Amino acid sequence: MGLARWIDRHPGLAETAAAAAILSYGYFIVRVIPGPWYVPANLTAAGLAVLLVRRSGAGWGDLGLRKEDLGSGLRWGLATVVPIAAIVATGVALTVTRKYFVEDKFLHETTARTLYELFVRIPLGTALAEELIFRAALLGLYLRRHTFWKAAALSSLVFGFWHVLPAVGSVSSNAAGQTLATPAARVAGVLATVLATAAAGMVFCWLRRRSRSVVAPWITHASLNSLGVVAGLVVARWLGG
Repeated sequence: MGLARWIDRHPGLAETAAAAAILSYGYFIVRVIPGPWYVPANLTAAGLAVLLVRRSGAGWGDLGLRKEDLGSGLRWGLATVVPIAAIVATGVALTVTRKYFVEDKFLHETTARTLYELFVRIPLGTALAEELIFRAALLGLYLRRHTFWKAAALSSLVFGFWHVLPAVGSVSSNAAGQTLATPAARVAGVLATVLATAAAGMVFCWLRRRSRSVVAPWITHASLNSLGVVAGLVVARWLGG
């Protein structure tokens, strides 16, 4: 209750501190924490974020983690898989968009590493951890004093900035990103990624609200990322960039 009282007295400071802590951790997970620790570190951070917001007075329903809503989350999440697959397949089929799926790593990954990416790192270390951090903990914290859409916008903005460092790396390794000849163009590419991920965050928030469960955006997020990897493999190894 001590934490809940402190947040009630200093809500703006609590929200800013939460965003700063998450973004600081985002730097460490990209630049400091060794790759083999990515999944356990992210899941630990996500669990800690949920625990802190729960201790602040949020209920499981406020976090999208009520077991009674699991079925709804599964239904809504699975309903998005086919449309995502269709969109990704279209992007691969069209020459003008195919280059956006090509990254250098797809040419060198072993089968074991690829399977690890598809079934462990992406669904658990990335999608589940990020949904717990952003659509459970951070959204739940912001909902204490904001309307849903304002809370969704704020948490999604933080989600967008969380992707700055990954976007910088992607500009260097992605075939389309390498065509950005000037520093200004590369900055624009990173900004576009931040805006796109913030927009995706809003969709994930909507799914969380509509299904009442963080499971729905988790499935959608994992499907989007995993199918993107599959598309990159198909383009790099069989279709050519």
